[in-house]
Amino acid sequence: MALILCDQRQRLLRTDGNILVRGGAGSGKTTIALAKACADLDAQRLGPLGKALFLSFARATVARVAEQATATLPRALMPRIEINTYHGFAWTILKSHGYLLCAKRGVALLLPAKARAHLAGLVGAARAARQRQLFENDGLVAFDLFPTLLTELLQTAPALALAYARAYPLIIVDEFQDTNAEEWQMVAQLGRHSRLIALGDPKQRIYDFKGAHPRRFDEYIEAFDPTPFDFAGENNRSPGTAIAQFANDIIDGEYRAANYDGVTVTCYRGRSLRPLKQEILRAVARLRRNAEWSLAVLVPANTLAINVFDYMAQAVHGLPAYPVDILVAAEGPMLAADLIALLMEPRSHQHLAAAILDGLAAFELGRSEEASGGALRKAARYRDLATAVRGRGLDGLEARGIGPGIRNLMDTVATLALSGDPMTDWRAIRACLNASDRKEFQAVAKEARHMRLLRRGAQIESRLAEAWRTHGAYRNARALLAAAVVDDQFAATTRPQHGVTVMTIHKAKGKEFDEVIAFEGQFQRYLQRTGADDERSARFNLHVAATRARRAVMIMTPEDRPCHLLPLRTSHDQ
Repeated sequence: MALILCDQRQRLLRTDGNILVRGGAGSGKTTIALAKACADLDAQRLGPLGKALFLSFARATVARVAEQATATLPRALMPRIEINTYHGFAWTILKSHGYLLCAKRGVALLLPAKARAHLAGLVGAARAARQRQLFENDGLVAFDLFPTLLTELLQTAPALALAYARAYPLIIVDEFQDTNAEEWQMVAQLGRHSRLIALGDPKQRIYDFKGAHPRRFDEYIEAFDPTPFDFAGENNRSPGTAIAQFANDIIDGEYRAANYDGVTVTCYRGRSLRPLKQEILRAVARLRRNAEWSLAVLVPANTLAINVFDYMAQAVHGLPAYPVDILVAAEGPMLAADLIALLMEPRSHQHLAAAILDGLAAFELGRSEEASGGALRKAARYRDLATAVRGRGLDGLEARGIGPGIRNLMDTVATLALSGDPMTDWRAIRACLNASDRKEFQAVAKEARHMRLLRRGAQIESRLAEAWRTHGAYRNARALLAAAVVDDQFAATTRPQHGVTVMTIHKAKGKEFDEVIAFEGQFQRYLQRTGADDERSARFNLHVAATRARRAVMIMTPEDRPCHLLPLRTSHDQ
């Protein structure tokens, strides 16, 4: 994107002190912030060795910004501009110095999937207390604790705070509207010794459920007295369309135009996914004329994303199969992968049976955002059985229920002649799980299908292959899997968006596509409940969905119960 130096941008480049930049998607906030970093470096405002640090929440945003910086900024300045996620930056400090705050000599990352198993059934203060206990006693750091611990660490060790301030005298905080109270305290702590540039769009605040708050900008103004800049009226992402105006009108609830260039709102008939597939195939036929193209299918819920992914792979309802990509919540696939890695390891039946039961308990507790009462009861039963097996051997297994299923699974896996090719052996064990007559194991196999789609396949395969070459077996396969996942947690995803990708609206944050189809099912809705807060949240989600598009956006809602937040002036017969 070419930098247009209007009067306001020129003034920003000359401004000293803290800065606040408001602007919508495609308004050029990131571009001008990087230009400001270059201007400060050129003017020697960051000292002889100081860096400009750019922080954002989404790894996709970090990857996009890094690509933009590489393409547009002077090569000589690139080593002095560091681009990272909030969590990635915090972890670089905590993994080295976090021991100063707990009883352990070292700290380790508590992955979100495993955290759910530790925290299932706990809410509010009880959940926070358990996270703190896991850190102080075991050195396990949950993602939720990152900002709190970093703030405490820099307060406890002033010399450390000053050292990092010298390293990063300028910090650019992106997606500022999405910071919760703890993240804001972390930013405020960093700002005690470094200059801050906060970038944000109040209309893209879709993380209220995690603590984002409309007062965040006011708190920043009160604490740091920044010079404000506003690019809200500018749109460089979808020029020549009315997508940005439509997205803003969604927020206001007042549609000022009879039609919006680049925008289609349609009601679909029926309860199947056939109307969506028709629109996807039409869009593909139009877009594939270009060498590089991208289409996002955005939905309200992870379950609907998986249903769309499965439906697109089938030739049904008179429409051909068209396999698409998918971005799904990681916890279920990770826990399923952990069980497959367990079955790849060499170990006795007794130890394997107990570990399978522990793995099933973790899977039940962690596969969903909130464990149901049934999941809590199942997990408790599996853990009791694991204790019995450790005490009595395989006699501790039930004669009915899950017991015979575990015996059969272990016997089937034992007959496999592992080849040493990790993906071949992985698929063979996944097939054993899928062939089981127990629904618990079939569910694990289903979730495990999405592990490669999480972009972790290459790292996992490499580590497992090295274990086989060294030992002739997949020793410590679960530990190798966990290490690959930890590495991936902080790696910016640089794979360009191409073709059709299905995901939730929240997964699309920080990404952009040629075209977008935002689809809601009969039961997975944009507006899940009635109430002013829920309606505001739904409007913000739809705003984010629309502004992911560069050229065109289509929003689809059921004809029998259409979403009342939309301007329903058009209808497609399906």
